[in-house]
Formats: sequence, C-alpha cells, structure tokens
Amino acid sequence: MITREENMKKFSSTVSLALILAMAAGTMGCAQKIVFTPTTTATVTTTTESSEEETTAKASESEATTSETSSGSSESSGSSESTKAPAETTTGTTKGSGETSQTNADNSGLATVSIYNAYKRSFKKDKKSYNTQYPKIMVANVNTSKVNKAIADKFKPIAKKNNSRVGYTYYVRKYLISVVVFVEKTPGNSKTRDYYVYNVSRINGKQLTRAQVLKSLGLKEATFNSKVKASLQNYWKDNFKKDTSEEKKAMEKKSYTTKSLNSAMPYMNSNGKISYVIRQVETPNGKVDICGTI
Repeated sequence: MITREENMKKFSSTVSLALILAMAAGTMGCAQKIVFTPTTTATVTTTTESSEEETTAKASESEATTSETSSGSSESSGSSESTKAPAETTTGTTKGSGETSQTNADNSGLATVSIYNAYKRSFKKDKKSYNTQYPKIMVANVNTSKVNKAIADKFKPIAKKNNSRVGYTYYVRKYLISVVVFVEKTPGNSKTRDYYVYNVSRINGKQLTRAQVLKSLGLKEATFNSKVKASLQNYWKDNFKKDTSEEKKAMEKKSYTTKSLNSAMPYMNSNGKISYVIRQVETPNGKVDICGTI
C-alpha cells in the first residue's frame, strides 16, 4: 500500500518537472530568430469622372484660350506676294499663281473660317510691279454672301486700275472676324492708305456694329474712346510736332471731339491687337484715315 507521504512526493516531483519544462520552453521562445516579412504596398490610382457641367466648363475655358486665332494679311507689293505667318492654329495653303488661302483650323467647336483672295492681279507703275487683291470671307455653313458682295462691289473697280493698290489684313477672335481692306492711293506708300473695316459675325455672317464689336471685345464705349484719344495725341505729336500754327491746333482739337471719337471703328489687327480707324480726319496734310492701336 502506497502511503500518503509517498503520493505527496510523486506529486511534488511531477510539478517540478512541469515547471522545468515550461521554463525551458520559455527560454527557447525568447531566443528564436524573428523574421520580418516586408509588406508590399500597392499604389492605387483613383480616377474621378467629371460631371457634364465640369466638362462643359473646361471646354469653355479651353475655347477662351485657343480660339483667338487665324491672323493674316495680304499686303504684298513687288513681283512676289508676301503673307505674314498665320497664328499657331491656322493652316495656310497656296493655290494657283500665289493666291493665298488662310483657314482657321482651331478645335474650339466654332465654325471654320477661310479668308482668301477673291480677286488678284499684278500691275506695273513707274517701272515697279505691284500685287493688288481684295478678300472673300467664308464661314462653314454660314451665309457671308452679303458682305462679300459689298467688298467686291467696292474694291473690284479699284483693283482693276493701275493707279492704286488694294490689299487687306484680317484676324479671327472667337465670334469676331475682323477684315480691313486698304486702298493705297500711291502704290508703295503706306501713308496714302484709306482703310475700310469689315467686322463680321462668325455665327451669322453679318456685319457687326461698333457697339457689337466693343461688346465682343469686352470694352465700354467710354474706355475705348479714352484709349483712342490717347493714341490720337501720339499721332499728332509724332507727325506734327513742329507745327505750332493755330490752324493745326484747331484740327487736332476737332479730332478729339465726341463726334470724332464715336466714329472710330474698332477691329482686331493682324497681330491680335485691338485697333481703330477714324476715316477722313482733317490734318495739315489734307484729309487722311488714321489707323492706330490702343
């Protein structure tokens, strides 16, 4: 028979052995090598879809910066025609004997504008050769026949003669097409030019009034007149600085009247600058057309 004392000894031995084994296991656990597995982070690209309103707003913003395009001119003289380089979004092609076609190719969603020579010929005067031409304005799916007829009726008879030279400049800015046809009464002398402004709507092909052009350019009439007056003051200073006569002073003062300033026709010149023409201003050199940039 096993006594109570012997059972207590066996129990103590079992407990001791369990404690020893537990301690050994704990020591081995602290000593094991811990390996860290690198975590791979995935880059997630989130695509945000713009709403229809946002897309329209972006398109409008893009239009505002890219549709001010298509500058050009046809001011050539001599035996070969020279045409100013068109704007970045304009493409030009040459047809026939030097006839130049400038086409607005912007991606703004507006109708394509093409301006080219409706009539052109060369002539000689005082042993020099000159080109003379007037433009035709074409807008895709828009009727521009009325303004083109007005231009042809006015300048074809002049262009057929050898005593004057006809040429033109133009610029397209969003909804505004500005074409200026000039008649050089003494070929080769730009100071003898008369200027005729044709501001045409890109939407309906009709000629625009002064008020409509100013609105398109974002200018108030008072602001425009003030800038024109400042430009006129420079004109008189540059051309008649030494003329101190009372007659000259009266002519200059007359050019600053409200009636004179209100006759100034705004347009965009071939460099994309806001300009004006005042026709038949009385000066010591006779009546002249004053063309300036504000």
